[in-house]
Amino acid sequence: MNVSGEAAENPGSLQTLPIAARKLFSMIVRQARSGPIRPKPEGVAVPAEILESCGLDVEEFYGLLNILAEAGLIRVLNSYPFEEIQLTPEAAAYTNHETHPIQAGMLREFSVPPDQRFFEDYIPGRVYEFGAITVTEAEIVDFAARFDPQSFHVDPVKAAESPFGGIIASGWHTIGLAMRLLIEHFLTHVASLGSPGVDEIRWPSPVRPGDRLRIRTTILDARPSRSKADRGIVRTRVEALNQKDELVIRMITVSFLGRRPPPVETD
Repeated sequence: MNVSGEAAENPGSLQTLPIAARKLFSMIVRQARSGPIRPKPEGVAVPAEILESCGLDVEEFYGLLNILAEAGLIRVLNSYPFEEIQLTPEAAAYTNHETHPIQAGMLREFSVPPDQRFFEDYIPGRVYEFGAITVTEAEIVDFAARFDPQSFHVDPVKAAESPFGGIIASGWHTIGLAMRLLIEHFLTHVASLGSPGVDEIRWPSPVRPGDRLRIRTTILDARPSRSKADRGIVRTRVEALNQKDELVIRMITVSFLGRRPPPVETD
């Protein structure tokens, strides 16, 4: 496969690439830094270590690899089966200087503010990161005492003896914290029309006193309503992470959002 040429005209434009390609790019970054195969040059990954964990078949893997190369994010050196996948300088824009890649197409804000935001501004594939919010032990205990009074949420002594080793927030409190950030930063303030529900709620890690949370939102799809022309439906993967980059909640939200009104015609 011939993918070792010059970068594309707009290198690194991850938000325009398929989601599968963006996920593969994140894995390549991780493997280039800490993959199991040694020795190898710094900033290089090899197909064997990526295929081991990515779950793709060989044909799909090389197809996505071509997409990333054409976007100017990687170069593939040598020939099968001795390829080396090399990150380009443009790829550095999507990674931090420590241990993990910033997700594909990461953005800090929309192009329009919340009070001017409509369905059309929610573009599938876009990834945003917002926050943060800090939670105290008093807040954790107060919420749980009212709504989820299990001992490891409300009793410091019993919580210390629990498998958690200390007070942790109720999962429902964690949802509330994530929701606060979602409303402040992600949802439109003028065109939100409610939600039919939330899917696939998971709490991979507990929230503890003093944790500082931020949210990451990935717009999975956005489609106009078939029954009501004035609105659309947006599905978003919402993740909250703490200051250690541990994932504390993951869920899929479904939102009804009003469409942007047509411009008023003037004589």
